[in-house]
Amino acid sequence: MTGFLLLVLLVQTACSNLQSNLSTVELSPFLQDQWFPAVPETFRPESPEDLFSLPESYRRQLDIQVLSEESEYERYKKLRQWAFRRFEDFEFSSLETVSLAELNSARKINCLSFSALFVAAARYTNVPAEFQLVFAPPYWDQVNTSWINNQHINVTGTIEVPVTAYVPQRTGRLGDIPVRFGDGDLTGTYRYVADVNPAVVSMRTRRQIISENEVISLFYSNKTIEHLLRSDLAAAYAYTKLALQTYPESSLAWNNLGVLYSRVNQTELAIAAYEIAISADDNAYSARSNLARLYRNTGQENLARGLEREIARFRESNPYYHASLAEAELEKGNLQQARSLYREALQRKHNEQHFYHQLAIISQALGNNEEVKEHLRSAQRYARGEDRARFANKLQALEDLL
Repeated sequence: MTGFLLLVLLVQTACSNLQSNLSTVELSPFLQDQWFPAVPETFRPESPEDLFSLPESYRRQLDIQVLSEESEYERYKKLRQWAFRRFEDFEFSSLETVSLAELNSARKINCLSFSALFVAAARYTNVPAEFQLVFAPPYWDQVNTSWINNQHINVTGTIEVPVTAYVPQRTGRLGDIPVRFGDGDLTGTYRYVADVNPAVVSMRTRRQIISENEVISLFYSNKTIEHLLRSDLAAAYAYTKLALQTYPESSLAWNNLGVLYSRVNQTELAIAAYEIAISADDNAYSARSNLARLYRNTGQENLARGLEREIARFRESNPYYHASLAEAELEKGNLQQARSLYREALQRKHNEQHFYHQLAIISQALGNNEEVKEHLRSAQRYARGEDRARFANKLQALEDLL
């Protein structure tokens, strides 16, 4: 699913007393170009304009389909329809992020490029829109000997909703979100979420509005990962520099810099980069993992063991880590092991509809229809909005079949 990528390389991390406000950190001591090959003269990194500027063909479509509506609420509805139809036949790619300038030719999409397009189109059509970081669930995918942690980004905004567009009462619900009406007003406010994966919208997770610079930095960090996986250190380093210059507080970019220095055997610089990543984000467990591995490879066993214990505690308590292990077992066809791991995930987060849904799929594969119904009922209980109706329909279809 989702968005910007974080290289983990199976390692851990150390605590640091570095200042937490990295906006004033001098980057030059940490960006030492001499350790990396020079990029070729043909190297042209994407600009912020490439990422956020709507192609002319999209503007023409929006002129006709969206801008003709006077109501902000109607423009939002038409914009949403346009955005989701636009990508029906695009390939979802967690390992490749493309700018708006490349979307039509690449025909690939992920959460970051979808969000960039939605925000750009919303601004063009005068619909409020902001980027939003979704803190969970993280998923881990293995690529060769590296682990990639996929985090998620989507779009949110608050729009005006006419009373007549939904209910005549003074309060009500639009989709799954309360609409709030003021005394004597003929309009209310509604906070929407637009996500390339609609299932994420109903998950009960922490979210945070992030700036455009953070999104640009995340885009460059994604490009770093793409080139690291191809062992193109020149381009990977160039993108990491851009990520840090755009947003120096990015834990992700500092972690990537540590990975790059590890690749060229610059241990002290790698350690410094990982420590800054941890200083920027106490939850930077990928950087902690990478640092622990570096300590172990350099014979600093005590430091490595301390970090590994810290990571083990985090993973043991993290339901989504157990879910990621379950997904891996499910892909291998190990249904019993996958079921056991999903049950462990539920012990740590009992109200996650996704876990129940996956258990229902496993129970169906094992031929246990009673368990399928039990898990679907639980998924429905903790779902919201359209997902609740979806699970109700699945239950009804199963009852009819039986």
